[in-house]
Amino acid sequence: MRRLLAMPLACSAVLITTSCGTANPGSPTAPENPATSRSGAAPTSRLAPPLSQPELDTAPFEKDPCTLLRPEQVAQFGEHKPPESEEALTGPSCRWAPESSLKTGTPGIRLTVTINTKSGGLEGIYQRRDKFGHFQETVIARYPGVHALDWREAPANGDCDTLLGVGEGRLVDVSVSVRDKNHPDYATACKVSDRAAGMVIENLKGAK
Repeated sequence: MRRLLAMPLACSAVLITTSCGTANPGSPTAPENPATSRSGAAPTSRLAPPLSQPELDTAPFEKDPCTLLRPEQVAQFGEHKPPESEEALTGPSCRWAPESSLKTGTPGIRLTVTINTKSGGLEGIYQRRDKFGHFQETVIARYPGVHALDWREAPANGDCDTLLGVGEGRLVDVSVSVRDKNHPDYATACKVSDRAAGMVIENLKGAK
């Protein structure tokens, strides 16, 4: 339904995260090798911007991806049920489902964070950029990334996926789903996913 990189919010296409047992909406699927063709042709020119910052080590978080965001950070996005981790199609993933609106009085924000090791890194996403309905560059804490979703209008309708290149062949994928149409960021969902992605980068840096 939205990004081309696995999303557990509404289970979409291509491979990045998955919380429903299938790739998330708009999530990039694991490519063969984004730089070469099946026939072994010469590599295509690089499309993604290079890393200007040190690569970040995601290994300490791969066994427990729910530590990518601290409880007090998640609380900034509303009340949530206990996090659920899983091995998604693109790598270790954690989902924070919003607490019931019957309890909170308002629909919450669903968060999903995945360490994507299967989509060919940021370059793999760029090589498939024409397959996304919405594709927009972003930079978080000086790490290059993109908003990539299946549906062109997804960010204006409460959904966004922020993919950041944190190493060669490695992405941090943060997807959000804002269900309350009265939420101030409903029509600018990428502001929410970018904010959460910045917190993940902060935590990865702090793990050194």
